[in-house]
Amino acid sequence: MRLPLRTFAVAAAFAATTSPSSAQDALSEDQCFAVLGAMSKLELSMVGKVPLEDARAELSGLQSMLPESVSPRIDDLVAIAEAARGIAVGDPAHPMATGEFQEASKSYREALAPYCPGFNLDY
Repeated sequence: MRLPLRTFAVAAAFAATTSPSSAQDALSEDQCFAVLGAMSKLELSMVGKVPLEDARAELSGLQSMLPESVSPRIDDLVAIAEAARGIAVGDPAHPMATGEFQEASKSYREALAPYCPGFNLDY
């Protein structure tokens, strides 16, 4: 049985606008919000507003759903947050003052962006 020309044209147009792996790899909106919320807690821990252990525990609970390319970036940010312990926020040695945090955060957002396409992570 041959498909009608219109059906074929619609299917071809759809296939051309989607990448083969995007549907399989994309995180749900709830999963994206969970990751972003946990990362916000990690950022807050770096300025002493949330215990680092709480942020780390929340991120640990999300590890199983994270794509392989995102996990190492989050691990980098956790290591930076751990290194920031005991350094005052205004201290020039603090990772937020040196730019180390900003670079790692950008790398994490770039890695996460393809999996959360409805979110603007370019900031």
